[in-house]
Formats: sequence, C-alpha cells, structure tokens
Amino acid sequence: MTLTCFKCKRRIAGHTKQLFVHLRAVHHINSSAAYFQCCEQGCGRTFSFIRSFRRHLITHEGEHDLIEVPEDPRARHYLQAENGPPLEASGGAGSCEEGPGGAGSGEEGPGGAGSGEEGYWDDRDEEGISGRVALFLANLRSRSNITFSLLNFVVCRTTDLIGDIVERLQSKTMALLSTLGHAHSPEVGNLKQEFLSCSTPFKGLETEYKQMEYFSNCSSFIQPLEQKLPGLSYVQQRDTDSGCVRQVAVTDTYQCIPLTPLLNMILTLPGVLKAMLSWQQRKDEALQDFFDGEFCKRHPLFLNIYQFHLFFTMMTTGTHKLGFLYFTIKSLPPQLLSSLKSQFLLAVYKSDDGKTYGLDAILKPIVEELKTLENHGIVINCPDFQGVVKFTIGQVVGDNLGLNAILGYIESFSGHHCCRWCQIEKSVLKTQTSEDLVLMRNKASHKKDLEILNPSLTGLKRDSYLNQLSFYHVTDNVAPDIMHDILEGIGPYEVKLVLNSLIEKKHVTLDQINYRITSFDYGFADRRNKPSVLSKNDMRNIDGVMRQSAAQTWCLLRLLPLMVGDLVPDDCEEWQLLLLLLSCMELIFPPSLTTPVTTYLGKIIEEHHTMLLELFPNISLRPKHHFMLHYTTAIQKLGPLVQYWAMRFEAKHGFFKE
Repeated sequence: MTLTCFKCKRRIAGHTKQLFVHLRAVHHINSSAAYFQCCEQGCGRTFSFIRSFRRHLITHEGEHDLIEVPEDPRARHYLQAENGPPLEASGGAGSCEEGPGGAGSGEEGPGGAGSGEEGYWDDRDEEGISGRVALFLANLRSRSNITFSLLNFVVCRTTDLIGDIVERLQSKTMALLSTLGHAHSPEVGNLKQEFLSCSTPFKGLETEYKQMEYFSNCSSFIQPLEQKLPGLSYVQQRDTDSGCVRQVAVTDTYQCIPLTPLLNMILTLPGVLKAMLSWQQRKDEALQDFFDGEFCKRHPLFLNIYQFHLFFTMMTTGTHKLGFLYFTIKSLPPQLLSSLKSQFLLAVYKSDDGKTYGLDAILKPIVEELKTLENHGIVINCPDFQGVVKFTIGQVVGDNLGLNAILGYIESFSGHHCCRWCQIEKSVLKTQTSEDLVLMRNKASHKKDLEILNPSLTGLKRDSYLNQLSFYHVTDNVAPDIMHDILEGIGPYEVKLVLNSLIEKKHVTLDQINYRITSFDYGFADRRNKPSVLSKNDMRNIDGVMRQSAAQTWCLLRLLPLMVGDLVPDDCEEWQLLLLLLSCMELIFPPSLTTPVTTYLGKIIEEHHTMLLELFPNISLRPKHHFMLHYTTAIQKLGPLVQYWAMRFEAKHGFFKE
C-alpha cells in the first residue's frame, strides 16, 4: 500500500512507519508538531496528536492498490543511520501479505505498527524528553494569564505527580522481573536508570533562570536587544547595607527584536517561500493584495523586494503606558496572514520615552537594519529557494493618532491641517463631500512643508526617520484603518444619530431595539460578537463611545436592518442614510474587488456625506468622514483595505492587555 505525505503530497510506499520516517527525515517534523493531516482518498482530517493520526491511518489501510512508488533515498539513509541494518518496507510493491502483528493487521504487538513506529517517532531518549518538556514550558509561558510564580507552581507539582507515578510503575515492574527471574539481569540496571530519568522530567529546567538559559541555547530562540536612548532617568533604590533610599541614574532603554535573524528563521520554515512565490505569481484581474495595486506596479523594484507592514499602537495599563511596534510580512498569502502567528512583535518602549526623545530615536536602530535589508538582503538556502531576499517597508498601519505621530504629522485632529493624505483646511473638511486630488500630499509638497516647518500652516511637525529608507516615503503611506475609522468612529456615531431620530419620530423605542438585539438569532458566525444592549446615557451622548467592541459594532451594523427594519417606514430618510453607510461598507470591507467598483464607491461615499449634512444640518463632518473620501484612492493604490486594518494586530496585542 501507499500513503500520502501531507507536506509534499508524495506517495510513500509502505505503511504508517514509512510515512513517519519520511516526515522526520525529509520535512524535519517530529511528534510535537502542531498538526498532522490525512490526505488519503480526499479525507483531509487534521489531528493534534501523533497517536490519533496513526490510529486514523490504519483505517485507510487496504484502500489502495499496490502501486510502484520510488523510495525516497533520504528516508532510507535515515533509517539505516538510526537502526543499523536496512529495513525492508513492508507492504511495498513486491509484498502483498502481512504476517501476524504486522502493520497491515492494525495490531500493536511487538514489531507491529504500534510499538515499532512509535518507539522510533516519539524520541523518548533523555534529550528528546528534555526538548518536549521545554516545549511544554514554552507553551505555558506564551499564555498571558500564566505568571512566572504560577509556572513554578506547575513545575513543582507536576514533578511530584510524575515522580509518584513513575515510582509506582517502577516498583510493579521490578517485582514482575523478580518473579520472572530477571532481577539480576544487566538490562535491569539500565531500566532503573531510565525510570530515574523519567521521574525528573524537569531536570535542568526547574527555575526561570535555567529555562531561559535552555531557550537561549536553542537555535530557534531570538534574544531581544536592549537599545539605549540618549538620556538618563533617576530611580529610587534601597541600599541593602544601610537601608537608605537613594536616587540612582540609569540609562533609558527599550527592547527591540533583531529583524535579520527573525526574518531568516521565518523564510526558512518549510513551505513559506514557496507559498509567497506562488501567491505573487497568480494572474487575475481582481484587487486582492498589495501587489495588485497601482503603487506596487508603479515601482518595478518592488517586484524583487519583499514588503512588510509595521503596526504602531500604544497601551495604558494603570500607571504604565507602553508603545508597541509589530510587523507582518505582506508577501504572505491571505490564509497565512490571517493567523495571529503571522504578526510579530518588533519593539516595546515606554511612551514617556517616546515623548521625551521622540519616536525617531525608537525608529533609528530599526531603520538602520532595514537599510541593510534593502541593499544587501538575507541569503536564503532552502529547498524552495536559493538566493538573496531583500525587504523594505510597504506601509505603516495603526490608529490615526499613532500614525500621525510616527509619520511626522501633528498629533491633534483639532488642528488646521490634520489630514495626513492631503492639505485640506479644517474649515473646509467639515463640509467636503468629495476628494480633491489637487490638495494631495506628495514628496515635493512634503519637502516644501519641511522648509516652512510651521505645523499650524502645513500639519507637518518633522521629517520622519522612516524617510531615510530607499523605497519608502511617508507621503506614499496611504493605508487607512477602517476598524478605527468606521467600526469605532463613524459607525457608532451614525447609529446613534439614526436611532435617536427614529425614537424621536415614534417609529421605534429603545426598549424595542434592545429586545430585538437580545432575542435575535445571530447564528454560529456572529454569536461570539453579539452586540450589547444600548443604554439611554450612551444614546444621549452622541459624541461618546457606544461601549461596543469593533467586532460587536460590525455585527450590529450588518444585522440592524434585519432586527428592526420591519418597524421603520420605507420612506424614512434617516433609515436610508444608515443603509447607504452599509452599502459603502460592503465595498470597503471585502477581501477582493475590481478597479471599476472603486469609482462606484467614491460616488456612494459622496452621496452618503451629502445626505448626512442635509438630514442633520446642525452637525458637521468629522475627520474620519473626511478620511473616507480617500478610500477610493487607497484601494486603487494598495488593494483591499481590509488587508491594512488593525483588527488582527489588536487581537495579537490582546496578549499584553490581559
């Protein structure tokens, strides 16, 4: 029989043991892999544990005709190196029957599929056990709710538990061997040593110091670097001898993860570069990615340089306020980018240090390393690719205030020129319903604004250090954040405007709306994002928050017409305004769209803004309404805007918020 490898789709002659040998020898996959997948007869089931995967594969035995499949020499060499004499692949092209206890019988007797392949696969030697224990501890440390004190508690109690279990098993085994007359056999001494080794699985990993020492010696561990800032701070320290408290000067620092080794590790993972290359080489007319936009096509060099996107955010926890920089490799296909594992932490600093020394002091070491990546790149030597891979920044994304800060614009939206896309004045912004391309910022106007250096006249405070890069300029950074603009800005604002108007006109009541929200059938996809009820205080405060998360607001906006639409007259203009906003969102949020659709989007955004000003003459358009006017241009240049929103980064950032 033959089995299919889920990594390379190659047909492997033999039974489950030969498949496991292939996975380990060719793909370096061991028993602690994240998942295993069955590729037999279109099955496609995935498994988290090797034993479950093996038991499932046995159910497929006998489904295949015997096919002549060439043997993988790497797997044969690996078997010879591990086991000495060559092992014949049972069930190969020349073998039609299995003996008792063989792999084909599904029994797990000696020499069968159970003991043979598991003994080979599971790495139960001392080094293999230490590695699996270290992986167990690393998984615990990666969870935000596991403190170091709790981790030490788990280590101590687990050691006691395993020690008791092994001790009992050892006593039973020794008693049985004594009964069988093997108590003085030389192998019994070795068996006792194995029991002793297994009774202390955390040996060498008992403390936090030993764990970090172990991880530091692992090739897959990248140590963060402590970068110095140009200044000192004074902290209070207690003298252990005298007990007096005195002030001590310490150098201000922040933590930064080196990009080069991290990118090298990511790119050499099996299948990553292959997925990147195949995704970029697709041919279709739809806008699905950064590479489909005009910005990338206008720069031929971008076709040979990979881009990653920076995400900038700040977090307040009690008295501590921190700034974070994340990045993601934009060249990855969407199915990989959607995973939180594709969002990588780059730097952490105190926000007070960012204000004191400026964000450019934080960015400088990162930009200097990026210059090397732009010019010299990383030498990659893996089965999918051999050569040099270069990187640069594609876009910097984040909330509007953070982007203005990192790109060098004024950090206030009450200023005269608060838009980072164009130079429109605040007084015009309040009533503008269409984009004015004449006012768009570019490199020439940016240079002129730097010469003036008057933020009140230009909206520009400084030249961002990011402009030191060869293939990036802040005026090309046109990516908006639709999560903060719509789901945490325009959406809640207009929902309150429209619902208050409907309540005032006696079409609905707040109690009816809340009843519909609580009793609506959200289905499997939306039940985790079920909106909260709307309070009277929140509805009265039009400019305040609605106490909904971005995901809850998105759910409420999409489903509100189904909840209360039957209570609203068809000719209600305020209701039509909300439906028009939903029409805009249908073209702003999709993962794929065509270029002609962007023209239509610009028209309905203009119609929406005009209707809003007509129905509510006492209000003016907000800065986030103005940012919507630039969405059409942004989509044409960069592709779908959902590729640049902060939603996935915020989910990754939740680790530090918990």
